[in-house]
Amino acid sequence: MSKIRIRFIVTILGLLFLSYGCQNEQVPVSKEEKITTSNKIKTLNIQPKEFQRIVGWIDDENVLLQLKKEGKITFERLNVFSGKQYQIYETTHVISEVVISPNRDCFLIYSAESKDKANLDIISIDGSIMSTKEVKPQSIEFSWNQDDQNKMFLTTFDTDWNYQVFQWDIPTGNITRLNTDSPFVSWYSDNLFVFNQKLSPQKDRGDLYLEDIRDKTVKNLVVADVYKFAVSANTLLTIEPSKEDKAMVYNFRTVGFQSYYQYEAPRVYDELGTFFPFYDLNVEKESFLTFEPYESKKLKDHGGEFKLVKVSPKEKKAETILELTNNEPIVTSPNGKYCLYGYLFDQIIDLETKDTLYLIQHRDKMY
Repeated sequence: MSKIRIRFIVTILGLLFLSYGCQNEQVPVSKEEKITTSNKIKTLNIQPKEFQRIVGWIDDENVLLQLKKEGKITFERLNVFSGKQYQIYETTHVISEVVISPNRDCFLIYSAESKDKANLDIISIDGSIMSTKEVKPQSIEFSWNQDDQNKMFLTTFDTDWNYQVFQWDIPTGNITRLNTDSPFVSWYSDNLFVFNQKLSPQKDRGDLYLEDIRDKTVKNLVVADVYKFAVSANTLLTIEPSKEDKAMVYNFRTVGFQSYYQYEAPRVYDELGTFFPFYDLNVEKESFLTFEPYESKKLKDHGGEFKLVKVSPKEKKAETILELTNNEPIVTSPNGKYCLYGYLFDQIIDLETKDTLYLIQHRDKMY
């Protein structure tokens, strides 16, 4: 799925977070708390008007929970095994986006204070404000530097999808324009970044280039003719066309850009061109998850057209986790044992037992 589509979904979800609800009792829980009695996922009984979403993983047992309580948006640490919650932070602003840092020790909140004023706030997991920056309200996509959390790319879009890319130095608050030829940009190290340069936004494929933030006069071609790419701590993933039009290839590459494993999957498409299912890259734990269509065809408007596949590039094998399931966002836990699933991440998949459970009581059962 394209970045623009994903960002559109996130924006719509942010607009849905405007209603307000009631507050439940909170029980403090230590971030380092370890489960000694059970490793079973616990389903919480949270009122539907209170729950907004689960943002993502804080560690192997805790997730960041977003709620609405008494006219405020609250962020809480939730232990998925004990069900205990601990409030971290609250705000009256309208939330547009929340991004957990690569080290998972803080998170970014992008929120609107008014129609003319928005804020970028970095909040530590203990709830203290580490940095804040006032910006103009606009559509922004964020790319956090995995090697240096003090750096972040901000890609802004206007109503005509014109873009600008900026580098935010978080400690100083300085935001500088990055003169790049593509909005599809990601950090590759503390000073290097890669971007997919396409001839036009309508094109499915482009060329992947490497550039140095300190010296932008040098631009090196890394991989030609790619659909999309993703960067992990020690792996570059490129999604490329196959020799056959009915397939596409997930190509796993070393930090030196050498291919060490290729996984081929059927290619599906819609009116806009190639359709890219959601995926999650956690190669450190030998885990790459993706939704895979059963055959190459035009995508239809009903669910169950995909299977969830776990690919182990180091072992050069793949296994099916779920059959006949919906293509929705996924993100694995740091240890690679569990996976948050769904547009609100309200489900969790045990990747060993292949069971799917609701972290938040399913809405169909709430009424």
